[in-house]
Amino acid sequence: MPLVSTSKLLTAVLAAGWLAEALAGKNSDVEAGIAAYNSGDHEAALTAYAAAEAELGERPEIFYDRGLALVAKGDKDEARKAFERGTESTHPDVHASSEYELGNLDLDAEAFDPAIEHYIKCLKAKPDHANAKWNLELALLKKKQKEEEEKKKQEEEKKDEEKKDEENKDEQKQDEEKKDEQKQDEEKKDEQKQDEEKKDEQKQDEQKQDEQKQDEQKQDEQKQDEQKQEKGEQPQPQPQPQPQLDKADLDKALEQLDAEDNFQLDRPARQIRVEKDW
Repeated sequence: MPLVSTSKLLTAVLAAGWLAEALAGKNSDVEAGIAAYNSGDHEAALTAYAAAEAELGERPEIFYDRGLALVAKGDKDEARKAFERGTESTHPDVHASSEYELGNLDLDAEAFDPAIEHYIKCLKAKPDHANAKWNLELALLKKKQKEEEEKKKQEEEKKDEEKKDEENKDEQKQDEEKKDEQKQDEEKKDEQKQDEEKKDEQKQDEQKQDEQKQDEQKQDEQKQDEQKQEKGEQPQPQPQPQPQLDKADLDKALEQLDAEDNFQLDRPARQIRVEKDW
């Protein structure tokens, strides 16, 4: 439902009545201000109210009418100040309407708590203020809707935060798993490296042992040679390794021997005289 406000014409007429009663007589500047307001000339209305204030003093009733002109002009900040002065009136209609207009300004600004407070003050001063009752219900409804929207928004934000937390936890878990895998790979590489180093050390030890063994054998042979020399024995030459004959070379040598054979069909190729030597 749209915001309900007192019509300008009705407000102006009532204001004139309030002022006539509150000021104990009509004032030409006030009447001129009301007429200018009703015709839509808000600047002229404000000028007339200023003249009335100069003559009558700072009366809450004049501030209320000024507030209406300021709202129509669009100057809500100055209108609020004028209506706050209007609440100082002892006239119940002026006091209630000032509270009502303050409630409307807060309702427009979606300041629901102060709007509700102003509407309640209006109804305390004038319980039959129908527009105040309507706008009070509207303010309560809008406040409830806003609270529900804020609650829903908070729940959604909470869900989003929980979702982000879960995503962050999953990412952290993946990072930890990745780090563990990298650590395991590094440990495996270290183990392989240690095994290789160990094998290299074993190989070096074996080579060293072989060298030591050869040195010991050589020393023993030298010692034996020295002992034989002391006894006048010639050291026996070390057996030389026999060269390996290739099969092709062996076949060739056999063919050469066959070619040089002087016997054919198991008989010598020529008669050789054998001298008897016995």
